[in-house]
Amino acid sequence: MADQNENEDSDMRCTCGETHKGHVCWFSRMGLIMEIQHLCDNPTVVCSNCGAKANLSHNVCFPVPMSSDKP
Repeated sequence: MADQNENEDSDMRCTCGETHKGHVCWFSRMGLIMEIQHLCDNPTVVCSNCGAKANLSHNVCFPVPMSSDKP
């Protein structure tokens, strides 16, 4: 059964290697929700892979600047 969970998670794994441990999606997967709060309180980027939003680009796997729709 463990193999089935690995296969389900493989779609969400990124290719950034060791730096992934500092990303919002990693904290979320590990259940470390409190650690995420200060990383996402004023988001400027979104991950193009998983959609996670973060304040800084180094906290997501594939950062893309968030569009500013404010007038």
